[in-house]
Amino acid sequence: MSEPGSPICRRCGRAVVTYAADYSIFEGMHYVCFHYEFEHELGAAADPDVDCGVPGCPSGPLPTKAPSEVAEGLLREIAELLRDPHSASGREATMERPGVLIVHGAEGGVRLLAFDVPPQT
Repeated sequence: MSEPGSPICRRCGRAVVTYAADYSIFEGMHYVCFHYEFEHELGAAADPDVDCGVPGCPSGPLPTKAPSEVAEGLLREIAELLRDPHSASGREATMERPGVLIVHGAEGGVRLLAFDVPPQT
C-alpha cells in the first residue's frame, strides 16, 4: 500500500512505506532491494533464490511470517522434550525468535523452523 509522500525506491521504483524511516540507511531503497543490490553477492551465492549466508537474507530458510499459536505451542513442546537437565550431553534448547528453535549440544547444534501446514484429513 502506497502512502502520499512516501519515498520512492531507486532500485525498483515502488514506494518505500514499511521502512520509510530507514530510507537513507538503505541508500534510498527497500531493505530487500538494498540487500540484493549490495549484500547478496558478497555472500556465498549470487543466485537471488539461494540464501547467501548474510544474516537476514530474504532468501534464507526462516519463516517469512510468524507461525500460528498452534505451531508455536508445538515448538515449545519440542523444546521441553529436548531439555534434559540430567543428560551428560548438556543439550540446551532455546527459542531464538517466534518459529525458530535452536538446539545446542556438546557436538554442535541445529535450528528447527516452524511452518504452518494444513491439518491432515
